[in-house]
Amino acid sequence: MTPQPTQIKRLPDAIHVRWNDGHQSEYSYQLLRQKCPCARCQSEEPDQNPLRVLPADPLSNLTLVDIQLVGRYAIRLIWADGHKTGIYTFDFLRSLQPDSTEIAPD
Repeated sequence: MTPQPTQIKRLPDAIHVRWNDGHQSEYSYQLLRQKCPCARCQSEEPDQNPLRVLPADPLSNLTLVDIQLVGRYAIRLIWADGHKTGIYTFDFLRSLQPDSTEIAPD
């Protein structure tokens, strides 16, 4: 079974995901921003990118503005500092599971 969220909820400092296999996960904003899969965040030389909109310390004062579904395979996170290019596939989110808090199914 391919992992699919049945519910995604924005919390003050994390997102909560309920999966179709019964698992529930919480991913801190700090973890999600550190693991952002966009080309700019994954670049070996992110300071060389003239389109860079991240503050000097992108992990300080993280505020998530919106969560958008991308088709049936991913979410896009929109941050208050303007960063919005990271597309987090559901498989990628589940791969972050060891670094996130696993919540036992109800």
